[in-house]
This record gives sequence, C-alpha cells and structure tokens, in this order.
Amino acid sequence: MFKKGSAFKSEIAKETGISVVTVNALVKQLVEEHVLLEGKHVQQSLGRPAIIYHFNYEQQLFLLLSIQETFTIAQRNLVIVGKIVNLSGKINYEEEFSFKNPTLKCLLSIINHFLLLDYRIDKIGISLPGKIFNGVVLSSWNNLFNQWNLEQAISEITSIPVFIQNDAHLLTIGYTILSALNKNETIVGIFYPENSMPGITIYSNGSLIEGSKHLAGKAKFLPHLINTSEPIVGMTLVDSLIKILAIYNVVIAPDSFVISADSVSNDLIIHKVTESAILSKQINKPHLLSIQNFQKSLDTGLRWLVTKNSTYRI
Repeated sequence: MFKKGSAFKSEIAKETGISVVTVNALVKQLVEEHVLLEGKHVQQSLGRPAIIYHFNYEQQLFLLLSIQETFTIAQRNLVIVGKIVNLSGKINYEEEFSFKNPTLKCLLSIINHFLLLDYRIDKIGISLPGKIFNGVVLSSWNNLFNQWNLEQAISEITSIPVFIQNDAHLLTIGYTILSALNKNETIVGIFYPENSMPGITIYSNGSLIEGSKHLAGKAKFLPHLINTSEPIVGMTLVDSLIKILAIYNVVIAPDSFVISADSVSNDLIIHKVTESAILSKQINKPHLLSIQNFQKSLDTGLRWLVTKNSTYRI
C-alpha cells in the first residue's frame, strides 16, 4: 500500500495472496492504527460498489535539513534549507535560513524553529558538507564544523531521532533512487562544486562504503588536492575531475560515475574523458551520469536516510 497508494480489499487479497477474511481483519486494524484511511464507496467494473482504502502518508513526518553552499560575486556562504515532508516526500512546510556565520548555537536555533511549528516530527535528517563519525564532525566545509559534537548537541534540545550524513553521499544515493539504477551495481558519486573541494561516494550493492571513521571519499586529501589553497574553477576543476575519475576507475572499477558539477557541462566532461590518455588505456569503461536536479536528488537522499531502517524505505 505504501507504494501503490490506494486499493480495494479484493486487490490487496489478490496481490498479496492473503485470504479475504484475513485481509478484512488486517485492514480493520490498520485503519484503527491510522496506517490506512477509509475512502469512499467506488463502483468496480464487476459487482457492487466497494470501499477504497488509501495509505496514510501523513502518519509520519520528517524534518529534512541541508547545509548548502551559495556563491555570490567573490563570496561563498552557507544556507540551511529546511523542509517538513511526509512519507511520500510531499512538502508540508519549507523555509531557508542564512548560515553566513555558522555556529553550533545558530544551527540548534534553526532546528528548534522547525520543532516549534505545529507539526509532529518523527525523525530529523541532516545533510552536512563534511564527514561525521560517532556524532562528531571530523572534516568539513572550510573546516568550520570540525569537532562539533552534533548528535550530542541536538539530543539536548530534542529526543527525536536524528540522522546525519555527508551531502555527496546523499546526493548520489538520491540520484540512484530517482533514476532506478540497479542496486547490484557499483556507483562512484562525485560532487564537485565550483570554488570548493569535491566529495566522493562509493555505493555498491545498495550499501554505502564509508571506510575507517567514515573518511572514505574525502577528496581534499588526494595527492593533487591536499596542498591546494586557491579556489578551483574552470579548466583547473575539469582537469582535477579527470584525475579523480582515473584514480577511482582503477581502485573501484565502478559500473557508473554519478557526477554533480554545475559549473561544467556534461558534454565537456565526456569530451575530456574521451581525449584522456590515461582513461583511454583503462579497461573499465563506466557510464558517466550527470545529476541535473541537485535539490531533488538531495531531498530524495535525505528521505532515504530517515527511512532506510524502516518498513517504508524508499
């Protein structure tokens, strides 16, 4: 019902193989628990009108927060995009806050703002431009969040379960869900914003590979980037991306690369891959996929994060 949305009892019995008597009892229980909603009598093609039942997507609500970079003339800043969504991803409320001067106190204040609204939040999902391990941020955007004990700080203002994950990981996983990619494939995701360091995701057989202390894919520690201090733009960014593709194509040998690099056209990336002397010699020839809808992919990744251990995993 979560996937189908609406159905008659007869349809439920037919699709599940459960007897009509058992379905009647189950539906009654699920209606009492507000998992299903009783709809109208609807005339079927055969027989008498029957009641149609609808899955109650409002039974759980999630607060999804993403800390994102914005870029204006010669200045990089952060914003926090917050959304309250139901089980289907329908947005019930959304608001964006400036995070120009990022402090833990400011973040907690923004979280509290959403919690004080007239919504019963079941879980909180947070997308972070950084790496977190055991609740503590180890590496982050411009090192601004390093050593923040996010999980402990949030637990002091709410008992609602909180799930925090790296933005590149969520972006990649969200894209694979939206694109219905084969879960048995190995995917390497590369999130490469202009004027910033890339984030890399390894997603194989439906599982995220995070490595020791969840530091796998922290690309700013790659040999060609570790001593870089100046902003990376234009063809320098493209050249760096090609080097990353060459490294991960050997080490991981993915079926596909999923790339989010808004400042670079997909045609240019494909052209550079084609003319690369190194990539042309490598045996593995992965698909090159481009994320076109950043926010939708990120939101889907956040929904995956808060539902991945539940009955309603997307």
